[in-house]
Amino acid sequence: MPVQTSYNRYYGEAFEGMKADMQAYNTVSKLNKGASVIPFGRAVFTDGDDGMKLPASGATAAEFIGITFRELTRAFTVAEATGGIGAVPQFDATVMTMGVIWVKPAVAVEKDDPVYVVLTTGVLTNVAGTDNVLIPNAKFVSTAAAGAMAKVSLVVGG
Repeated sequence: MPVQTSYNRYYGEAFEGMKADMQAYNTVSKLNKGASVIPFGRAVFTDGDDGMKLPASGATAAEFIGITFRELTRAFTVAEATGGIGAVPQFDATVMTMGVIWVKPAVAVEKDDPVYVVLTTGVLTNVAGTDNVLIPNAKFVSTAAAGAMAKVSLVVGG
């Protein structure tokens, strides 16, 4: 049986999908109806009345639900964990609809930049484009390099 012999002394300041601060926030439960894990910190869109999915080409801002919320209260089997930690297929998960949440943007962002969703991945960006959808009432509230952690404030309403 493997034994851990080394430990990190310092960890990153945040993880994708983590609540960023103690401001008021709102979450909703949605079912991942797909066959793949939806990673924490990704934008999700409606899939029926009770479901969520990563965006696809043609998705609109009206279909945006929120950002997948990191949870530490769920148990995962080894098989589920090998697909990545996030919203496990065929199970419910939590989605933040209002509050400040940590994400890993696709490009460098500045505080107060608008938030767009890259429809091919569900990753957030500040770049308008033909495959990007602007999320109303959302903005980056910190500055970050591409691939670094940034805070997003959003108010969707649930």
